[in-house]
Amino acid sequence: MYIIKVEIKNLWGNDFSWTLNEDVNILIGKNGSGKSTILRMLNEAVLPVESKLNFRLFDPIDEIIVELKNDIVIRANSESRSMTGNMENTRYQLNTTLINTFDVLEKSLNPNITLLDYQLDKLKLEFVTYQRDLSNQVEEAFRNDDRTSRTTLLEKIQAIYETKNTFIKILTELFTHTEKKFDEKAFHFLKTGVETPILPENLSSGEKQILIILLTTLLQDRKEYILLMDEPEISLHIDWQRSLIKNIRQINPNCQIIIATHSPTVYYQGWIEKIARIEEIRSVPDLLTESAILIEKTTQSEGRVQTIKNDFGSFSGSRPSKLYQFNRKISAYTSFTKDECLELLNFLYKENEIHPDVITFTTFISKLNSYKDAKEIFDLMETQEYTNLSLVKPNDITLNTLIKKVSSVEEGLDLIQDVSNNEKLQLYPDIITFSTLLGKAKNADEIRLLEEVRNYYGVKTNDIYLNKLNFKR
Repeated sequence: MYIIKVEIKNLWGNDFSWTLNEDVNILIGKNGSGKSTILRMLNEAVLPVESKLNFRLFDPIDEIIVELKNDIVIRANSESRSMTGNMENTRYQLNTTLINTFDVLEKSLNPNITLLDYQLDKLKLEFVTYQRDLSNQVEEAFRNDDRTSRTTLLEKIQAIYETKNTFIKILTELFTHTEKKFDEKAFHFLKTGVETPILPENLSSGEKQILIILLTTLLQDRKEYILLMDEPEISLHIDWQRSLIKNIRQINPNCQIIIATHSPTVYYQGWIEKIARIEEIRSVPDLLTESAILIEKTTQSEGRVQTIKNDFGSFSGSRPSKLYQFNRKISAYTSFTKDECLELLNFLYKENEIHPDVITFTTFISKLNSYKDAKEIFDLMETQEYTNLSLVKPNDITLNTLIKKVSSVEEGLDLIQDVSNNEKLQLYPDIITFSTLLGKAKNADEIRLLEEVRNYYGVKTNDIYLNKLNFKR
């Protein structure tokens, strides 16, 4: 699975929209332009479902939207992350690795080693497991051999070791000028005329970096993988920079490479067409402009209403059980139009006599691309056209889902005033409400106004809000 496109909303006063290739992607730009930040956010957003995300990484932005192959869309901000598409969230798996090869004294478990040495220690253990797996595959090939063709057996064994042999060949070529040779069994280097082996921690920074990059690629086992690298050229010999992308692709041709770099040497031989300049993917934020990814998904998914209706016929159990299954079904879609929401509400309530609940309405609100449409669905919760207010009321999650759709701080504050003055709703803003609006603030006056309203409602700050406030100021 690969990344197709990424959109970042309102990072340091800019929007970013980057369409990626399935093979090689190179992001270039000046220092401080956001290259490294984009890579870190992208890596964090696509982590597996079970991973604990560092949501504070998203404090400087309104939202990051990532489109993956297989019609999966990921949306993340400083409060939450959601995934929609054809694949169930529980089955979502994207293989990614972020390599930051700065040899700084960043501590991990052992305070006496650098980050590069720590990474090498981890890779050594994984390499041992990898070697063992190859041996097991060879044993399996012998067990299953029917003795009819020794050539076929030999070909199977050669295929098993092909990727590792490519890795060893490339590593040998790179280290030839220093007369070092990698001993794969002992995981160290031998040098001509020197009896004592050279341990990985005694290599130069550049040698450590190239070993980390190539080992990481080898251990991907030729699977579809996303490899993000932040300035991999640091300390690398110029010849190693020149052959870096080619060597990675030889070891794993199924790897999607995403690089942020300052070095033309990395890309000028054969990869220039893969360049994206930071100024070309950057634009002035327009809160009224909808996400191109979400608009495209809305257009592409014609016929989804009929699909949901057809699937509803297979739902079993009581009405609450069918409603639960319906809510799960609509949550898997990236977006709906307002008319589709109304048609499905009508289908649920009037045709099947099932009351939509707050989850139904909140889900539909989250799938709409404009605030106007989302507000209309929100307002339906007060009518008896599709439900009864005595049975379902919007909650703080509903409000915070709707507040994400507003195009300005002013529009958001008007919404807060409307719902808080509505005695039937009894709905009031919380810190998530104000944190979302803070991301939309464009100047000091709007920040000051937000702070006044927050204090008026007696809403206490949290770390996420304060961190975002510091960024805005």
